[in-house]
Amino acid sequence: MDERFATIRGQRLRYLIGGRGKPLVLCHGFLSSAEEFGGRFSELGAHRTLIIPDLPGNGASPPLPGRHSSGSMADLLFDLLTELEIDRFDVGGLCLGATVACALATRAGDRAERLVLHTPLLSPDLMRRRYRDQVRLLSRRPMWDGVVWLSRQRWISDLYKRFVIVEGDVDNRTADINYENQRRADPRAAREWLNDCLRRDDVDVVAARAERTLIIVARHDRLVDVDRLKKLIVTLPRLQVFTDSDQGHGWNEAAVHRQLEVLKDFFGNCNGSAGNGVHDPVPSLVTNGSANHARPALRDTVTFPLSPA
Repeated sequence: MDERFATIRGQRLRYLIGGRGKPLVLCHGFLSSAEEFGGRFSELGAHRTLIIPDLPGNGASPPLPGRHSSGSMADLLFDLLTELEIDRFDVGGLCLGATVACALATRAGDRAERLVLHTPLLSPDLMRRRYRDQVRLLSRRPMWDGVVWLSRQRWISDLYKRFVIVEGDVDNRTADINYENQRRADPRAAREWLNDCLRRDDVDVVAARAERTLIIVARHDRLVDVDRLKKLIVTLPRLQVFTDSDQGHGWNEAAVHRQLEVLKDFFGNCNGSAGNGVHDPVPSLVTNGSANHARPALRDTVTFPLSPA
């Protein structure tokens, strides 16, 4: 996938882009980067233009000068999409990234169509109590300084992911990328984003959506209260759920393959409303009265070259 950088209101933002078809914006999880999706879900690039940012304070995107809330990060992504002249798009988010995806869907209104939330932290009431209390305690000063130090010790990081996140067997390359993302993450941004998540409730956002929403949950998730979340889901309209029975909050290659099929089925025709699966044509350039000032119209289908991730 192509690596690009944009400057939005003075804020530098790195993102990966590739594929063809209707844009799909993907928001990575806590202490991560665009690579979380860029390689594992690149197959979706055959049907979607994937736009995957490093959220502020993560990966190669510097932290915001102000507070890192899901809303402030979503505003930045909204402005990026406006700069790219993308009108309609789908959006997905993983874990804490689901809060940014919900905020972006709210900010964009009708421009944001289908929504995918993976192991989402939709509400403090839908987190397991032990994890919620743990986060509230450890995100306080001076405890947070110790958490930052521990997260940068490789052996502690690996143990945490194996027994708390329950990733399962992860190849060495993926483990190396995950650890490097932890080391690069800005501690202030991480703490502010985590605390914002504990104050945010996106249940009403999901309940009010007119477009289809898919929630992917993991049976062995030790962070999300899966049973309570599934009971809530059955009361909401236009919402689908997929339970991965062999996975915890983290994911490995086997889980990716299972979930890819679910995503392809959810998106169906990956370019929008037509039912035959044929790609919508890429709109031509329109002009502002002069051939020397041609610019793309706002669009819901774009095409970029996709190289193997």
